[in-house]
Amino acid sequence: MTPSPCALLPDVIEAVETAGRMVAAEFCRPGGPRFSDHVTAPVDHEIEFFLRDRLTGLLQARFVGEEAGVLEAPANGFCWVVDPHDGTRAFLEGRRGSAVSVALLRGGKPVLGVVFAPLSPDRGPDLIAWADGGEISRNGRPITIDLRDRELAEGDVVFLNHGAWQRPVWHGTAVAPGRFMPLPSIAYRLARVAVGDGIATLTLRPVNALDIVAGHALLLAAGGIVVAEDGVPVTYTEQGESRPSACFGGAPAAVATLRARTWRGSTEPRREPRVTLTWPRVPEGVMLDRAIGALLGMLIGDSTAPADGRIAGQPGPEGDAALGVARARVAGVPIPPGSGLLCLVPLAIGARYPIAAAAADAARIGADPARFTALAAAIAAGIGGADETEVLRIAGGPPMDAALAGALRGAAIGRHALPPLAALAVLTCRPDAGLHVAQPRPEEYWPDDLIDLAEALLWRRAHQETA
Repeated sequence: MTPSPCALLPDVIEAVETAGRMVAAEFCRPGGPRFSDHVTAPVDHEIEFFLRDRLTGLLQARFVGEEAGVLEAPANGFCWVVDPHDGTRAFLEGRRGSAVSVALLRGGKPVLGVVFAPLSPDRGPDLIAWADGGEISRNGRPITIDLRDRELAEGDVVFLNHGAWQRPVWHGTAVAPGRFMPLPSIAYRLARVAVGDGIATLTLRPVNALDIVAGHALLLAAGGIVVAEDGVPVTYTEQGESRPSACFGGAPAAVATLRARTWRGSTEPRREPRVTLTWPRVPEGVMLDRAIGALLGMLIGDSTAPADGRIAGQPGPEGDAALGVARARVAGVPIPPGSGLLCLVPLAIGARYPIAAAAADAARIGADPARFTALAAAIAAGIGGADETEVLRIAGGPPMDAALAGALRGAAIGRHALPPLAALAVLTCRPDAGLHVAQPRPEEYWPDDLIDLAEALLWRRAHQETA
């Protein structure tokens, strides 16, 4: 008797989690991932062969893979469609957010989808799954989202390809009144919309079933759609094939709005990254999770109640100063004097407190040494693995300041436990992008590269460098 998709799902999730760990291990090789060319990595083949054996052992069916092609089986109406590593090019460039993508078709209809981003920049390891007859789950927790009546609104996130940040004004205009978040994997972008992190996504590169069917399965379960660039709904054959095309996916009304926008033909000069990361990279784990959590928590707290014309997620003056200190620390240049108490957050991430350097750093930013020392030591302890109770004990209790409280909480629980929409409000905050304001806001105060900034601070911490 053929098992139901729901019955298969736990074993599929286990296999995909194993595959994701292979991706994460490859990313953390000292010299960087192995590669055959700029779009091919040996680990992709290794993952596909592993998944082919595991999945066809669970249910014998035709197997369509991105790397090794088709493995035939007696026709039974089912077909596995697997991209072992969606987003390889960005992965090889050092970008986080590639994904393992597994789908099951029955008669050409998606009945199971699992997408796992083991290196999601803002969520950490992130697995989103669904099977016909069940609920969408995210990292084992059920998620209920209904996209059917949603329209593109102010603050909504549209997930774009990983290079979209290079032309922020062009893409900011295209998604207005929403915002955009770059991610490498179209499968993962579709999955993020299905769990409510965004309203829509798109790719202008022609894709096929391998790239999108698992994310499409998840999106269908949330009331979303996937259509080709010409508006024709994406469908699949029993053999696991689909018409190659650029596509748009998400809430139906938002998809219609975005399809009508101009996406090609930008003359905006490409931006260069403000933070450059090289191999070896900081591995996924408690330290990275909590360093990102500390910076994100700080800026979430600092922007909770925007004022003075600020938009949601935009830092205030103290948050701006903290970003400036973080960039100075990463660049190895002197810390700006008199920067304010929030600046202890990047300093605590980028140095091994306590305590010897605390007094000197407190003097640089004009902070009370005793308070600076306690708070910096608490953040450093959280990044090192201390729980929230211990972090607050070291800090001398919860601070009244929302930004400092957010930093301590992020350092104690990590980015994955922060509200996704609050984190995205910070990471998609580009105050000038698409607004064409008269007085552009300096890009060093845009927090859209905060994930890379946190990792660069950790690198300095590991190498014990000081400005």
